[in-house]
Amino acid sequence: MSMINQAIKEDVEKILKKNKEFLFSLAGKKVLITGGNGFIPSYIVDTLTIINKQLNNPCKLILLNKNPINEKSRLSHLINDSNIEFLSQDVGKPFKINSKIDVIIHAASRANPTSFLENPLDTIDSNVNGLRTLLDFAVKNPVENFIFFSSAEIYGNPPNEFIPTPENYNGNVDCTSKRACYSESKRFCETLCMTYFRKYAVPIKILRIFHTYGPGLRNDGKAITDFFKNGVNYKKILLKDRGESRMTFCYVSDLINAIFLILSKGKSGEVYNVGNDLEDISIIELAKIIGSIIGGVPVIAGEQGNYRDRFKIELRKPDISKLRELGFAPEIFLKEGLFRMYNSLGI
Repeated sequence: MSMINQAIKEDVEKILKKNKEFLFSLAGKKVLITGGNGFIPSYIVDTLTIINKQLNNPCKLILLNKNPINEKSRLSHLINDSNIEFLSQDVGKPFKINSKIDVIIHAASRANPTSFLENPLDTIDSNVNGLRTLLDFAVKNPVENFIFFSSAEIYGNPPNEFIPTPENYNGNVDCTSKRACYSESKRFCETLCMTYFRKYAVPIKILRIFHTYGPGLRNDGKAITDFFKNGVNYKKILLKDRGESRMTFCYVSDLINAIFLILSKGKSGEVYNVGNDLEDISIIELAKIIGSIIGGVPVIAGEQGNYRDRFKIELRKPDISKLRELGFAPEIFLKEGLFRMYNSLGI
């Protein structure tokens, strides 16, 4: 059984200090988390298991994962935790839980490009059917709180007047693109959420999560992990194009702080952008920073091509005014976060 990564442990300790009041309020509660072994939800699980050691009446976690947890899993160090029940099944299929659930955190999804491009139909089915199953469960078994992980992908490529992008922007998505299996299914999921909120008063809160990174992020076809992998293994970072697209990146501990804040203070039936609004950086600049962190690794840009795709992302940056009104502010800047991520690799 593996131990928790030291960098992750340090992040979790900071999250605990910042969110103790809310976390103590979960004493005796039962929390259902789907996709708990994933990058973001696993941080939530680690945080709750550590706070449980300080509670006379610990919260109980029910983790629903498609694949069984084993010694190679992210959460392998918690296999024998008495406050966790692991359920191995597809969230889109009916399931039985004998005890009352107080909080649902629905994080299960094919969230990485490599996976959803290779499995487009399964991506649609798992997003839509998984959420529908949980919403039906919440109608029959009322809960206090229900968080749904949506994505910034639902915005597509906003025009300049909607950057930073607010929650009331309706999106510019190409429904015929290869990526649409993910972005359009997430859009429909949000429709499902609001329908169940209005019709059945399910206390849903929608999180549109922007690019997130940190220790434990898998090699899943996204820029940061690809750059680290290529820089370490091949001593060079190759870009697919000129790297002109600009994005913001949110360090994972900041994101978890935002999630707990929305759970405690957010309003049901509302959508919240969750990300970092302070720094936007081009992909080539990002690659150069990672190359310098690894140690003098060169960055080689590709060609732009003969035409520009009008749906290609030029700049993705959230307007997090609603989140800031709840008291949120990003704390980890990009270079610090990337150093922490690199050091966690143990290279």
